[in-house]
Amino acid sequence: MKSYERKRTYPMKSSNVLHSTTFTTKYASYLVPALTNIGRLRASCDVDEETKKMVRYEVDMALALSAKGFAWSRALKHKLRLNYNDDDRVGDGHGEPVTEKPKTEHEEEERMMCLRKLIPGGKDMMADDEMLLSELGSYVSCLELQVNILRSMLQNN
Repeated sequence: MKSYERKRTYPMKSSNVLHSTTFTTKYASYLVPALTNIGRLRASCDVDEETKKMVRYEVDMALALSAKGFAWSRALKHKLRLNYNDDDRVGDGHGEPVTEKPKTEHEEEERMMCLRKLIPGGKDMMADDEMLLSELGSYVSCLELQVNILRSMLQNN
């Protein structure tokens, strides 16, 4: 009689639900106390440019700290710690949609260079296009989660 062992299988990717729940929890635990402190410091004055910069910094830092393990999050955190200003913000948000496949290798390289500009630290990912696309996917997912969290925070206030 043969004894059969059950093979344990592991998913290739972590569960999106678990990832989003973990991200949301970490993001809120970083951002809410920071915004509370800004609110206490700035309670008596109107929202000015300095307050907007402080909020922007905390929103971006919460994103970087909540998504540990990605090259883009390390690059974003590094940029924030160097006290970057709005002119250094990654991406300009005015890209044109790409609808057709690149016809030449040169066109494909140009598109990859455009993608590198979209994520923090993308310029350092020159050798590995697969890693760049993976990092870009995680960055976009985290940005979507960030927007959803901030929307829900606004609706609850």
